Amino acid sequence: MSKLIAALVFFGVAWSARAVAPTFTQTDPPGGQRGKETIVTFRGDRLEDVEQIHFYNPGIEVLGFEEKKERSVRAKIRIAEGCALGEHPVRIRTATGLTPMRLFFVGPYPAVEEVEPNNVAAAAQKIPLGITVSGQLGTEDADFFVVEAKKGERLSVEMEGARLGRTMLDSYVSITDAATGKLLAESDDAPLLVQDTFVSILAPADGKYIIQARDGSYSGGGHYYRLHVGSFPRPASVYPAGGRAGETADFKFIGDVKGDFKQQLHLPSRAGPRFGVVAELGGTAPSPNWVRVSEFPNVVEAEPNDTQKAATAAKGNLPLAFNGILAKAGDADWFKFTAKKDQVLEFNLYGRRLGSALDSVIQVFNEKGGSLGQNDDSGGPDSYLRITIPADGEYFLKVSDQLNGGGPAWTYRVEITEPKPSVTLSIPDTARYDYETRKSIVVPRGNHFALLMNAARSGFNGELELTFPNLPKGIKAAPARFAAGQNSVPVVFEAAADAEVSGNFLVPTVKPVDKSKSVESSFRHRVEWVRIQNNTVYVMTDVDKITAAVTKEVPFKIRIVEPKLALTQSGSLDLRVEAEREKGFDGPITVRMVYNPPGVGSLPDMVIGKGSNSVNYRVNATATAELRKWPIAIVAGAKLDPKANADREREVTTYVSSQLLNLEVAPAFVLGTMDLVSTERGKPARMVCKLEQKTPFTGKVKVELIGLPANTTAAEKMISTGDTEVAFDIKTGDNSPAGLHKNIVCVLTMTKGSDTLTQTVASGGKLRIDAPRARLADAGTPAKSGK
Repeated sequence: MSKLIAALVFFGVAWSARAVAPTFTQTDPPGGQRGKETIVTFRGDRLEDVEQIHFYNPGIEVLGFEEKKERSVRAKIRIAEGCALGEHPVRIRTATGLTPMRLFFVGPYPAVEEVEPNNVAAAAQKIPLGITVSGQLGTEDADFFVVEAKKGERLSVEMEGARLGRTMLDSYVSITDAATGKLLAESDDAPLLVQDTFVSILAPADGKYIIQARDGSYSGGGHYYRLHVGSFPRPASVYPAGGRAGETADFKFIGDVKGDFKQQLHLPSRAGPRFGVVAELGGTAPSPNWVRVSEFPNVVEAEPNDTQKAATAAKGNLPLAFNGILAKAGDADWFKFTAKKDQVLEFNLYGRRLGSALDSVIQVFNEKGGSLGQNDDSGGPDSYLRITIPADGEYFLKVSDQLNGGGPAWTYRVEITEPKPSVTLSIPDTARYDYETRKSIVVPRGNHFALLMNAARSGFNGELELTFPNLPKGIKAAPARFAAGQNSVPVVFEAAADAEVSGNFLVPTVKPVDKSKSVESSFRHRVEWVRIQNNTVYVMTDVDKITAAVTKEVPFKIRIVEPKLALTQSGSLDLRVEAEREKGFDGPITVRMVYNPPGVGSLPDMVIGKGSNSVNYRVNATATAELRKWPIAIVAGAKLDPKANADREREVTTYVSSQLLNLEVAPAFVLGTMDLVSTERGKPARMVCKLEQKTPFTGKVKVELIGLPANTTAAEKMISTGDTEVAFDIKTGDNSPAGLHKNIVCVLTMTKGSDTLTQTVASGGKLRIDAPRARLADAGTPAKSGK
């Protein structure tokens, strides 16, 4: 007997170990040096069966695993010499799933660890120039470092804190002359770096300089940071703020302590939302400045252009991009362009999105100074405007700052384009601030997995075919299509029982079903790392691809039993959801709809109880639900980790789904109306429901009244398809409550096999019950009044 028990326990642990997804919290160190190999520890949980580390961007190669443990994995990575500086999103794939996304940073300099105690200037840690410090701040902590610099040498310090995506570190850095104690520079915010910051000085003399790094308000503890220290350039902005794809052009880096300088840069061959350009002058800036890359030419402002009369004129045709700097407080820039009658134009300003200090306002005018429209920040932190040109002619664009600010960092780019049909695909968050749950494709072998795909449409409302090219071998996606005007569709993936455990990136795409049409298709997954109390997002990452993986088997499957009845308008239908359990797993399984079609509702979730194998999941349709067959699926989740505890609850749910099922929404069988009925308590009443047949049916079906008051009854009735009314005999009792009783409903119930449909025939019925009238002791004899 003991051997049998041991075997069952081993069996249960075996499927548990292979079924639970991993987690990923951070990397140590948080970054590495470009052009070097390094050992990185990836920390999390359930990582011992790691198979692959997925970096989203090129330039980082995993050479091999040094150690695999439950809560950490040590891997050797090679960072290419040409790897982009800054953040690199990364996930870990194990045999049992995919982790959430985290960030790893690449810099140009070797790293050293911060060494405590260094929380006062007198105990400052000595470091050389050209170094990156990996450090951590405790509660009310400050870290001090000392460097040596020559007179006239540039000394720059840049702090990566909030950008690491771990905590809300409001970075503060300062430089002090160690000999005199004089504060030479300090900063706690830089528009280019959002909540992070930098300072640069020219050393006033040969000697030592004290660098302080801390949170601006000494808040909290456990803040991680990377501190870059060296003689590198650190410009605040770059101009122009964008260029044409594939071109080589001169860009001016502005705001460096040694003065502005130009650098020739080659832009990528494909347009993109932003491209990092790195300043190189006596060193390498540790992070990029940002420019926009587009497919059309630049127009650079020609000063003075601060009035309509002095506007910088575009020499070419639209589309084009105007580039400028509001160089001083109160500055405004004007541009002139030509447009045609009825031409629809979009004006999209890029400022804050590229690290500019500009709080933009754009306005468009005709030749006589009449305004066609203006905008502050409907494009997020930047301005966006869409107008229809009223007549052929010349028009003017004005750019200004909402707070009348200005300076070298007030750079911007305004792209003027005609709108193109486009669709941006995304997967909605399953809960507020949850950017990961069921947002990757994770399919256990021999099972199904479902997700909901959203389509943000612009300029195209027709049918769209959704495809998933380059799925891992062994996974197939059920055909998916967005109907005309539809913005959400469930997608179900299935992995073969013998599919290889593997994974890769892919980009979902859509194309119009009408082959004569075209749209620009893209995908976006956004993770917001740092936000503050008013929900302002400071640090976020957008990626343009999705991770897909085949994982090991899990000990349960679910399916929806094909219903024999359609869901009617104003009706409710129980879908039978069945679970297939592997021996040894009898835990509860929570099920819910992936998506409710328009006009269809369902409960948030239901549970297939411990040891049970099915549940009836009720869906209902409104009276105006669209008549068609809707693809639906049900997602199921179960806790499988035998070591799970309260603080790991959200991280150990394993998800699968049902097959894709077409749920038909059909017209109601019969509708009706009911009039007000009155009676006295204790007396009967008859409530008649006038019937209007909508859809023929065979045989007889049951109808009944729902919502009658207490101690009041009415026997159910049977109706046929040709009936024009049904009468209910209502019985009241001595205890039936007096008054007007509203919201009485006539409900039809139809069964077919094991399926049951209920449909509202009529609602709003009213029953008035009066108290019995007082009876006189002797009819015709006046009642006596008492004294």
